[in-house]
Amino acid sequence: MAVNESLAPHDASIPRSSPPSKARAWGVTAVLVLSAVVVFLDKALLGLVAKPMSAELGLSAAGFGSLGSASYLLFGATCIAVSFAAQRISPRWVLLVCGLLWAVGQVPAVVAATGGMLYASRILVGAAEGPANPLSMTVLYSWFPNDRRGLPQALYTAGAAVAKIAMAPLLTLIIVGFGWRAGFLTVGALALGWSLLWLATGRLGPYGAAQSGGDQPRPVRTDRVPWRRALLNRTFIGCFIAYFAQNALAAIIFTWLPSYFENALGFSPEAAGSLFGLPSALGIVALVASGAATDRLLRAGVTSRRARGLLGGACLTVAGILLTLLPLIHTPLPAIILLMLGYGISVTVNTFANPAVAELVPAAQRVGILGVFSGLSVSAGIVSPIITGWLLDRATTPESGYTTAFLLSGIALAVAGALFALLVDPERDRYVPTRSDHVPA
Repeated sequence: MAVNESLAPHDASIPRSSPPSKARAWGVTAVLVLSAVVVFLDKALLGLVAKPMSAELGLSAAGFGSLGSASYLLFGATCIAVSFAAQRISPRWVLLVCGLLWAVGQVPAVVAATGGMLYASRILVGAAEGPANPLSMTVLYSWFPNDRRGLPQALYTAGAAVAKIAMAPLLTLIIVGFGWRAGFLTVGALALGWSLLWLATGRLGPYGAAQSGGDQPRPVRTDRVPWRRALLNRTFIGCFIAYFAQNALAAIIFTWLPSYFENALGFSPEAAGSLFGLPSALGIVALVASGAATDRLLRAGVTSRRARGLLGGACLTVAGILLTLLPLIHTPLPAIILLMLGYGISVTVNTFANPAVAELVPAAQRVGILGVFSGLSVSAGIVSPIITGWLLDRATTPESGYTTAFLLSGIALAVAGALFALLVDPERDRYVPTRSDHVPA
């Protein structure tokens, strides 16, 4: 007899009918990792075209920073709205529409003659990228029980590093050889290719909300956590603070890192593109190690508070402290090493925060709470590139402007890590619904 996960207190570790196919679960995971590669390659693209595009369109540092923030203007709103819609419409189909919009949204940038057309492109693509993380997490978690989600989450997050390490150097060569518009065209083609692949392979697994044979939600009565209770607890708040701080740093990295390598450290555009992925190289190792370690701890009976809250807080605090040391470094190699360590360790927050948030509600509400979590957190990306541009326009040297931005990010990460360790306790904040909480699905 099928088991309805939405009737379980917090997370069903028992599939409805039979154990999921490991090959199918990891196959879907691989396709979702590719989606992260496409999304984050698009984010990296803006940093790679910064110099030639700014020169052609006459953009100041602050103006370019505003362009980087344009991707986040509708990011949070669509993330939340679409995630709640995906509680009624299968995340599989919603994610497909998002992928198609990633491709179509590159067109205004390819034909752009003014900065306004670029803003339109960035806003449209950002709006479509907003729901990608919660939708992908919902599908991903539907294939794995709670104590086996750390490693798949780590691999998905590592898609950003793959985009920068493996794809960014190739994209740089395309930009140098064919112009900055060719970069947008390339990303659009990759987004279209991924959409076709997802159409053929994307499915929900047995650990998600109840689905009918056609992968569409069926109207059932289900236990639901009141949203006030789900969102206003210490675990959600601690995860939000940590994720917000890391997203602020990530937006700076994606928007400004190639320019930092060129203008502050003296590398050529080709070298800057190749070095772009270095801070994420350590991130892949840290992500896989932290995800596997968390899963192992949970299966050994360690509480989520310790396996996710305390360990995650420690990682984020160490990352922040490392970044605060950058203003003391004035030579390229040590600066790159500090960035590799600081940023690489900071991205592990994904393996701790997302699964912790998913623990707070039944599967039927998972896409909604992950959408709110991502939508609110990524709003940091609206502010941090603009602040960095403002600091650069007023700095006495390019190096001092960049290192000041990294210093502020490091302080924010260290504080956020301490709060994460203090506040996150999914066992305490997980709500067990009663029959009086039943509402129609």
